[in-house]
Amino acid sequence: MNQKEWTVMIYMAGDNNLAVDMAYAMEQIKSSARPSENSPNLFVYYDGNSSDIPTLYCDFTDPKNPKYIRSYKLNNKLFPVAPKENENAADPRSILNFVDWCVNKVPVKAEDGVRFGRKSKKYALIFSGHSLGFQDIGLFRDETAGKTLKMRDFTQAIHRISATNEELASTMTSHNTGNSELFGTKGEILGQKLDILGFDSCVMGMLEVGFQFRNLAKVMISSEGSVPSAGWTYAKILGDLANEESADSSPETVAQNFVRDFIHSQDSYTVGGVSVDMAAWDLTKIRDLAVSLDKLSAALLECLSNPESKPYGCISRALLQAHWQCQSYMYDQNVDIVDFCELLSRECSFYENDLSTSERVQISTVRERCDEVISEVKNVVLLSGFSGGAYQYSNGISLFFPWSREAYEVSRKNYESLWIVKESDKPKLNWNKFLQKYLFEAARRKFQPPEPSFDKNSKYRYFAGIRFDDVSEISSRPETSTKIAGQEGTKIAGQEGTKIAGQEGTKIAGQEGTKIAGQEGTKIAGQEGTKIAGQEETKIAGQEGTKIAGQEGTKIAGSGASAFFNNFRLFKNIESRWNISGFSHRPKELKTRAIPGSK
Repeated sequence: MNQKEWTVMIYMAGDNNLAVDMAYAMEQIKSSARPSENSPNLFVYYDGNSSDIPTLYCDFTDPKNPKYIRSYKLNNKLFPVAPKENENAADPRSILNFVDWCVNKVPVKAEDGVRFGRKSKKYALIFSGHSLGFQDIGLFRDETAGKTLKMRDFTQAIHRISATNEELASTMTSHNTGNSELFGTKGEILGQKLDILGFDSCVMGMLEVGFQFRNLAKVMISSEGSVPSAGWTYAKILGDLANEESADSSPETVAQNFVRDFIHSQDSYTVGGVSVDMAAWDLTKIRDLAVSLDKLSAALLECLSNPESKPYGCISRALLQAHWQCQSYMYDQNVDIVDFCELLSRECSFYENDLSTSERVQISTVRERCDEVISEVKNVVLLSGFSGGAYQYSNGISLFFPWSREAYEVSRKNYESLWIVKESDKPKLNWNKFLQKYLFEAARRKFQPPEPSFDKNSKYRYFAGIRFDDVSEISSRPETSTKIAGQEGTKIAGQEGTKIAGQEGTKIAGQEGTKIAGQEGTKIAGQEGTKIAGQEETKIAGQEGTKIAGQEGTKIAGSGASAFFNNFRLFKNIESRWNISGFSHRPKELKTRAIPGSK
């Protein structure tokens, strides 16, 4: 039997609201198989949320004999796990065991008996499930296990798949991998880079995500925005791959065909308000893009180095305007890199004639760096496409750019664990440092402390709540000691016991007993039949019908995440303190309080 050109493995993490949609998709995949040698090896991992249906390993390579294998019945897994009928799809060992079975262990009838594993010249691994970009929250959420997959563990799982025996040996002896169990088990799985790494899930088309896999796959396919719950149109995409003319195509060509076929297939649904985007990347060129972004970050930080300078004011206004206008995703906390840079360059051009020669150089440098970033994005993106107006300014790669310090803080731990942040050279001023400078200082409206006010017409502010003996220390407490919305121990947006949007016991949007957005019987956002984040039939984890983690019916990260998402909805970047109250002027009946500096 001749070795096939392609093996396509599709990992469906559907133990959540996506189970039914994935069952339909699985039938599409099975129907795409052809009896010819040009048809790829086809495998599906299916983990649904029905207690009656166990986790399945499926081999659809032979259209006359599709096979469904119950995972818990297999006793020769590379990484032994407890034999449960419904296994945890968010466990990296589940990913590794499935891929190992496809490549090395599935029994295949041959002329001389039975051989094991389906080898090929090229390999594609596609993940379908909830996600929210680099965020751990909701990544491939498994409701039965109550688990999600951490981006760090996911990256290491892909590394383990591609590692050779020599790399495995050197990895264990040279440095700590962080998950010794995955790398301590002997034996190659694939022993080479993936030719295509695909994400049938939301918001994975981020520079930060792609950088994680730059050395582990040649080409990546992903979306900057949300993906409908129905997912990719597998029948069309995989059917074309089985054609003789495309069977031996390069990974770059196959990936571009995937993008073309998916976007065309979605055009019929724009009448229903559906918008999608997809892009194929050449991961071998992504490091140059990261370097150009570092240079842009350095130029922006130079402009923001002196709050008293004209470039500081000019670039602050230019950033705000470009940020507001540009194509955005993930509750408007990610931006399309090309669209942002084009808008920022245009905004900067408006200020150049008002500056001195030396000041103009700083702004001109920002424009030059924007052009370099745009050029590098175009080198990385093999083909990008969109269908529907919501993503019409998409160019293939997005970047994390939140609106507030609060939105940054709830993402900070995940963000600072990424390779693109950790591997930036020490002398360089990377994007993460720019975000801190901009969100913590330049774009942050500062807290106004109480001051003595003897004018009855002046605003009156005073310390409120419980009083401390060390009042002077309280008044000068740094902002880092505050309790930020959605953080443990606070009662700000999204916290239990509050009455802020989306919380139990409130009457704000989406709550029981109200008629505000998302309520039954209304026609406001959150209604059945929509495909917008958080809506039925979308893939935005945690939202009903989406793949965006954290919203019911979506593919956006997981349940119980209201505090996280409430922080993401904050567009005002204002420093706030818990112990401040005030009036438009000092009320006559108010007794004088001990305000620092007052008599």
